[in-house]
Amino acid sequence: MIKLTCEIVPDLVGALEDHFCEWSSSPWVIVANRLTGEGSLDGFFNDETEGVKAWEKLHARFTGLPSKPDVSFVEDQDWKEAYRKHFHPFQIGSFHLVPSWEKKNYSVPSGDKALYLDPGMAFGTGNHETTRLCLRALTQFIEQRKEEVSCLACVDAGCGSGILTLAASLLGFGEARGFDLDPEAVRIAKENAVCNGLAKKVDFAYADLTAGLQSSCADLLLANIETDVLCSHSLTLLTALRPQGTLLLSGVLAKEIEQVQNAFEEDALKLSITMSSSLCIDGEWVSLEFTKDC
Repeated sequence: MIKLTCEIVPDLVGALEDHFCEWSSSPWVIVANRLTGEGSLDGFFNDETEGVKAWEKLHARFTGLPSKPDVSFVEDQDWKEAYRKHFHPFQIGSFHLVPSWEKKNYSVPSGDKALYLDPGMAFGTGNHETTRLCLRALTQFIEQRKEEVSCLACVDAGCGSGILTLAASLLGFGEARGFDLDPEAVRIAKENAVCNGLAKKVDFAYADLTAGLQSSCADLLLANIETDVLCSHSLTLLTALRPQGTLLLSGVLAKEIEQVQNAFEEDALKLSITMSSSLCIDGEWVSLEFTKDC
């Protein structure tokens, strides 16, 4: 196993994190000092040829990176454990997201729910702001409609490692399903479902937005996807909502709020549906929530 590594300046840390969060599976690991803003980038590859090609592609997009990284040989176990250093338990309300390797040592309060996750190198540990925004919205939706949630359907478009779909099922949705364009993400999501005893309660599929969504299929539709994809599929996403359904968009930067709001409000008018909207901010990221008024 080959390891590529380099130091990265503060301005590149956030940009690289945002870039990698769009991947369902990534060989890169960022170690950042949140006090100084400095960080380092590690990449793990089967051989040097594969690593060099990956570096050239990354450097073409981020020219501030060194022209050549340091190259070293590591044992397979080293890279398999690398991501674990950056995945820690966290809690939103009565919901807990816990690394599977900490299951024996983590105490879950009576009445709370815990999802145990081993994401491998796939995007989706829940640590990114966009996922946290979706989890907060999910728990708030359940609190508002808890009397009927067992009869409702949650759909996660671009499910990654399956966190949101599994959380929806764990917290009581009658139907929870997710889909993704990356087959590796779908595989990991299915494995996480098995590990949490939810394999028979959720459904994961390999599909794009058009194939993954049907008309009036979701009471809560989660779409943690980059802005350009959201805007170009706004009609598809809006049409998938059932009466009084809620669409939660994440993966949106604060500077993109107006662009996304305008796109969805214009298409809501085209469909002759009225909607209320709200937003929530976490760092540079924003979630936008649209709810059908009828």
